[in-house]
Parts: sequence; C-alpha cells; structure tokens
Amino acid sequence: MSDVLIVVDIQNDFVNGALGTNEAVNIIPTAADKIRTFKGDIIVTMDTHFADYLNTPEGKNLPVPHCIKGTDGWDIHPCIKSALCGKDYTTIEKSTFGTMKLPELIRDKTANITIIGLCTDICVISNAIILKNALPNAQITVDSSCCAGVTPQLHKSALDSMASCQINIICGDFMFNVEKVKNDCVKWIQEFFNENGPDCNAVIGISGGKDSSVAAALCVEALGKDRVIGVLMPNGDQFDISCSYKLVEHLGIKSYTVNIKDAIDGLKSALPKDLPITPQANTNLPPRIRMSTLYAISQSVNGRVVNTCNLSEDWVGYATRYGDAAGDFSPLSNLTVDEVKQIGRILGLPDDLVDKTPIDGLCGKTDEDNLGFAYATLDRYIRTGEIDDEKIKEKIDTLHKRNLFKLQLMPTFKPDNNDI
Repeated sequence: MSDVLIVVDIQNDFVNGALGTNEAVNIIPTAADKIRTFKGDIIVTMDTHFADYLNTPEGKNLPVPHCIKGTDGWDIHPCIKSALCGKDYTTIEKSTFGTMKLPELIRDKTANITIIGLCTDICVISNAIILKNALPNAQITVDSSCCAGVTPQLHKSALDSMASCQINIICGDFMFNVEKVKNDCVKWIQEFFNENGPDCNAVIGISGGKDSSVAAALCVEALGKDRVIGVLMPNGDQFDISCSYKLVEHLGIKSYTVNIKDAIDGLKSALPKDLPITPQANTNLPPRIRMSTLYAISQSVNGRVVNTCNLSEDWVGYATRYGDAAGDFSPLSNLTVDEVKQIGRILGLPDDLVDKTPIDGLCGKTDEDNLGFAYATLDRYIRTGEIDDEKIKEKIDTLHKRNLFKLQLMPTFKPDNNDI
C-alpha cells in the first residue's frame, strides 16, 4: 500500500493575495513541514484561470480575479515551493474546484491518501469527495492542521461534512477514524451488557444535546430501540424541551418525563432555615436530583444508567460529582466534543441536535461562556498538546489538575496490616 500526499492550491492568491486569509497564512509552516518530511508520492494541484476569468461561470459568481496563469498570485507559495525542492512531485493545473485527474494519477487503488491545502470548504472538500467516490478502497485522510477555509466556520463545517462521508480527519499526527471508533464503541456497549446484564435496558437522561443524543443512538445501534429508555427531566419549564422529544421520536425509543422542580424545591425548603445555600450547592443540586431520578427509574425497569460525559468536559471538571458524572457505563468519556459530533453525524442524527450550542442546563449560560474558552481550543490541546494562547493553556491546566479527583475513586483509609 503506497502513501500519497495531495497538496491542494497553496498558491499566493489564496494565502496573502486576492483571496488570502490570516488562517491560510498560519497553516503555511505546518504544511511546509508536512511536505518536507513526507515519504511517498506527492501531487500538487494549482487553481488555474486565464484573462477571461470574469466571463466564466465561476467568475460571475466570484468576481475576484485570482490565480491567473503566469501571475505571481498563481504561483505556489514560496515556503511550499521550498519544501518541495528536491522532491519528485506531479503538478496538476485545474480550472475547476475538483479534478478527475487525481484518481487517474493514483495507480494504487488502496493507497493511503492524505490531503492538505486551500480552501477546506471549496477545493479540498471537492477533491476529497472525488477521491472517495473514485477510489472506494483507498484510505482518504484530510489533515486539518494543514488546511484553512474561507472562514473558520466554513472550515469546520467542511471538516464535519467530510467526516460524515467517512473521510478521516486528523489534526497533525493525531488521526480519528470515526467509522471504526463508532463500531468499536457499539461492540463495547454490547460486551458491557453481556457481562453486566444480558437482559437489562439502557436508561439515559435525554437533554436534547449532542452528548445524550449520541450516547442514546449508540445504545440503540448496540441493543436495539426496545432496550433503550430515555428520561426527560426538566426543572419547571425547559425552553428547549422540544429537542429532547425530537430525539426520542427520531430514535423511536420509550421515554418517561419527570419534572424535578418539586423535588428540588422540597429539598431546599427542608434544609435548616439558618443554613445558607451556597451558589455552588444550588447549581449542583439539579444534576444530583436528576441522577437520583435516573437510578430510581433504572432499578424499576431492570436498567443500567448511561453516563453521557465526554472527555473535553471531564478534562476540565465540567461535570457534577454524583450528578451527571455518575452512571454505570460511559460510551463517550474518552472522546472529545469534536469526536462526539463526528460520530453523531455518521449515526444520522439531526444536525440541530449534533450542533446544538451546549448549555449547562443550570444557570442558562453556554459551556464556553462558563469555561472562558472554546471547545475547539480544548480539543486541539487535549489531542495534540498544541495551543496558541498561553493564558488559556494555564487556565486549562489549572482546571484539569484541580478537578482530577472527580475522575478518581473515593480515597479510602487503609490501616496497616499489623494493626488488624
């Protein structure tokens, strides 16, 4: 099996020219290193237009002359050209986003093909899809650390779309094979139930967000919909409860709705009047009531409770101990937010559930508002150790160290054997 690197349109006009972006400038050193150290066949594509560009269909939709053959903007970026120096590579000039010449040039139909370049949401995705369809037995991988989109949002959306088409997305040296991980997780759930209750049901709290949606869908694939029971637990009126009902209907699973407001209010009113309830206690009470509710239902339906935490949340302690951090088994605890979303897409979950802005469900703020940084930043740091902002790195490291106890068993005193 041969290795092939495809360098898509890393030309001056897409870096710092007519259609350049800061994101494109930033990936140049990484892309150059990738090319310099790559051992295998290299194919370089060049977006190529002529003086009549504005009269072409593309020119009428994007009236910005760029990559006109023979101009400086058409040329390969000098850092990339330097990395290619001494390499044996093939150049393809193309006037369209994607080119059928790529699969024609790749003789090994089971090759490991890695794609880098610009722009993620136009020419990279176009060529990745062409290769995926033309070479179904090849391993197609896009290295996101060496790609940039027209905007960061379009870059991310394109990566998600490619992942849903079973194209592997990696960031530097870290590779996430979404199809394999999904299948392995389904098998793991089946093995858990075979060992811990062959006739038991999976009982899961349904919030309507990506984590409960993906965990529930994995359980349905592993056990069948008749053995998965969803529990909706609003605290009074829940503005997004429709998302929870949508998931239940989409999966076709049985569900119960338990409003926990009276339980929370009852416990608070039963506490001593001279005992002030701290904000932290007030915030963590609902998730602990929810977990008590899940176990009450689970033990009434021969169940096992599904934990829905992901690695990103656990890494910085963004979970309530003995609340949403509890459970009998956890499908997602070793998967980042981005990886969970990729699995959600190949499971065929509705986009509005997979991409729903995560909120804590407690005080109405988004997770990222509470944390002070984006999950994308955290996920990249977890998987690659790379981070651009030293202050955010320090914050993540502090939260991780401070909250490690949540992931460990309760400390127990062990008396000296001589004293027993």
